[in-house]
Amino acid sequence: MNGRKANWAFLITTVCYIGLIYVLARFFPAVSDSLVLSNLLCELAVILPVVFFAVFSGERLNSFPGFHKMKAGTVLMVAVFTFLSLPALSLLNLISQLWVQNEVAVMMESQGQISFGALFLSVVLIAPVFEEMACRGFYYRSYQKSGGSFKAMLLSALIFALMHMNFNQAAYAFVMGILAVLLVEATGSLWASMLYHGLINGSQALLMYGILRENPQAYSSQAAAVTNDILLYGIGVYVVLTAIGLTLSWAVLVWISNHEGRRGALLQIWRERKGRIASFKEEHDHEKRDKVVTLPLIISLLLCIGVMSGALLLIFAR
Repeated sequence: MNGRKANWAFLITTVCYIGLIYVLARFFPAVSDSLVLSNLLCELAVILPVVFFAVFSGERLNSFPGFHKMKAGTVLMVAVFTFLSLPALSLLNLISQLWVQNEVAVMMESQGQISFGALFLSVVLIAPVFEEMACRGFYYRSYQKSGGSFKAMLLSALIFALMHMNFNQAAYAFVMGILAVLLVEATGSLWASMLYHGLINGSQALLMYGILRENPQAYSSQAAAVTNDILLYGIGVYVVLTAIGLTLSWAVLVWISNHEGRRGALLQIWRERKGRIASFKEEHDHEKRDKVVTLPLIISLLLCIGVMSGALLLIFAR
């Protein structure tokens, strides 16, 4: 499976995702209001097209995404890496709220009294497994074959951001996607990004669940009181925390790559960015690489931005 097929898979995913959201909201409101059911259906819309293209291309589903064992010490350090990367994601979340609302808080507030079990199943298990298989598994590996690791990292992160269909989550999902790829390369395993994604979602869900359990309208009541000056103050604090956190995160990544016997894997991504092909095989395969930015990807990008900006809704309303 190459980049061209990955772009077609993403276009089909985008159309199916948008269509599914519309159908559920219009004809099945009970399913749309169920966090677990609606999220499961949306995640199936994300994963099934790319799996179909992978199977059609003759890829082995048990090996192509990159499922490999990790050492016990690595699992612990992935948790440390997750903690250290949280300030960077929080910073981008705060910056986006200068213009848009906190979509996760709004979503959870609209769900009312949801059980923690249902919340855990939906956002800590289902979402990380399906989204990581799609983005850091099939999409990343496909783009990597066509355009190298650096381009694959950026494009798979872009797809991950666009899948959220709102500017708030897309802002930090893009960086989260890049960090997840670095974890995959450092460990050689997709399990690392799944664990990372699950811990990120879990910490966010646990925090919001605790707040909303005490006050179901906590976000609505506080959002009106939070001014841009307060947000800017918070952004200033998180800039400092992000600088410290990302520096330590890189040190953890280097430790993980050495611990897993993958010394130089992270440097290879940077080398490919500069157009330097490290191995003899890549040197000969370079001419065979396909374009990774094609018309289906551009159409998908426009559709996603249309949904995120509300422009597509206005077009259909007319």
